[in-house]
Amino acid sequence: MARMVATSLLLLSLLAVATAAAHDTAAVGGRRDIKDVGSNKEVQSLGKFAVAEHNCRLRRSGGVATAGDPVTVQLAFTAVAAAQEQVVSGVAYYLKVVARGRGGGGGGGDRPFDAVVVVKAWLKSKELVSFAPSPK
Repeated sequence: MARMVATSLLLLSLLAVATAAAHDTAAVGGRRDIKDVGSNKEVQSLGKFAVAEHNCRLRRSGGVATAGDPVTVQLAFTAVAAAQEQVVSGVAYYLKVVARGRGGGGGGGDRPFDAVVVVKAWLKSKELVSFAPSPK
């Protein structure tokens, strides 16, 4: 009996190591760069969602900044320039969104923003966690 338990544990350990080696991931829970962001429809869709949700929150707050969203102008989505993902309770996407202000006070051209969106596929939910001007 003890030999069978030891053999089972050894097989499970080998399976776990083989599975980890087969996947191109960073440490569990670590961020991983997403390649080919420009052609990744899911990532571009998440960027559009982030800008649309920012605009909805801004309308609901009467144009007042909040801790999770200090941007006080309506924006028009341009593209997602870079993205990372991290497995959490769902998948957190760290997006570098390019958008431009629209309307009278938006002014200027394209500007970068940092957005964090958490997707929980099993609940069919997306949540914009934060949206802020990018320092770079």
